[in-house]
Amino acid sequence: MSRVLFRVGYTVLLLGIFVGGAWLAFEKSIVGRSLTVPDLSGKPLPEAARIAHDAGLAVEEESTRARSDDKIPAGSVLLQQPEAGSLAKPAQVVRVVLSLGPRQIRVPDLTGLSPRAAALRLSQDALELGAVSTVRDAGARVGILAQNPEPEAAAGKNSPVEVLTNRGLGETRYVMPDLVGHDAEQVKGRLEAAGFRVGSARYESYEGVPADTVLKQFPPAGYPLTTREVVSLTVARAGDIGLPTPPAR
Repeated sequence: MSRVLFRVGYTVLLLGIFVGGAWLAFEKSIVGRSLTVPDLSGKPLPEAARIAHDAGLAVEEESTRARSDDKIPAGSVLLQQPEAGSLAKPAQVVRVVLSLGPRQIRVPDLTGLSPRAAALRLSQDALELGAVSTVRDAGARVGILAQNPEPEAAAGKNSPVEVLTNRGLGETRYVMPDLVGHDAEQVKGRLEAAGFRVGSARYESYEGVPADTVLKQFPPAGYPLTTREVVSLTVARAGDIGLPTPPAR
């Protein structure tokens, strides 16, 4: 019985030695023939190919996967497979994806926009409104006349766009005359003929004043006025003219 156990144990021992030796030989063979993949990130393609070649590997560009990147310059390695630090077989191909560089933005056409509207439009394309120069030209449309860079020019992210905007003629200011006591219809006609806007009149009763006479005005007399402002009048209501007091009996 002991001899049987001895033979079984001896057989198991020999089998273990054989399996262990085979595994060590296999691992040594594989590891000994493996190469460490170098880090090619950020390297221009020619330099990346040279580094890979010196390490015993090859490089293949996947041109259809190239994409923009704000940090990696155009033509440099953005991604690689296998990754840096992994093991590869001799002469194995490392596939790389190249960067197209920062995304190129096309400057929009800002013609006719106000600076505020232009700033909003530029922000939608990750651009900024730069220096704003102004002119006053009655013969040109109000709004942006020119810009730098010009429309459709390529620009980087957050690049400023300078503009030249026309503000038109400056507004003329007038001194508000005293309208109280004058006929409302005549006053309204003269104001509108001069380009002013007159709002709906407010009527009030005022004893002793003829109907349609201006009682109050806004803006008041002497106030600086532009044609954009509305003139408001308070007018005496018809039928409120004072009557003579009847004699006492």
